[in-house]
Amino acid sequence: MSKVLVTLDYEELEYCAIAGARRNIRAMQKQRKPRQNNVAYEKQNWWQSNIAGVIGEYAVAKALGEHWLDLENDRGGFDVLSYQVRATEHTKPMLRIRIQDDLNHMFILAQVKHHRVLIHGWANGHDVKQYGILEYENCWSLHCDGLNDMSLLIHPIIYTSQVTEWEAPDYQ
Repeated sequence: MSKVLVTLDYEELEYCAIAGARRNIRAMQKQRKPRQNNVAYEKQNWWQSNIAGVIGEYAVAKALGEHWLDLENDRGGFDVLSYQVRATEHTKPMLRIRIQDDLNHMFILAQVKHHRVLIHGWANGHDVKQYGILEYENCWSLHCDGLNDMSLLIHPIIYTSQVTEWEAPDYQ
């Protein structure tokens, strides 16, 4: 399976951390709640998930040769170009979509670890729902092995010294 490994420098990480914190503050100002209603607040890592989410989006944009910018408003439901990005720090990554997500959208799974992001692949919402499992009563999850290759994405990956094709077992 063709996966992409993106390395971020410390300046990029700082930018993502600030943008993620700002995203969390905006959510609080709008009185939004963390999305996992049945999980105690202290187990949700709300601040951390917003920062990791921005890091994932930034890495996907970098891999696609796009400039990621914190627009501070809705991008019409998309994180990068016409894609939704789902970022995780879990060691066994799953692509998760929520019941309220548009199943016609394409979702990309990005696994964040330190200053590196492993982009596992992508799937549309219908496939995640059909081939994944229902979790938490409000989201479907599809294991990263069930995703489409990044080489099959409509927009091509722009390979550089910081965007490379992943070779197992390198991701430590």
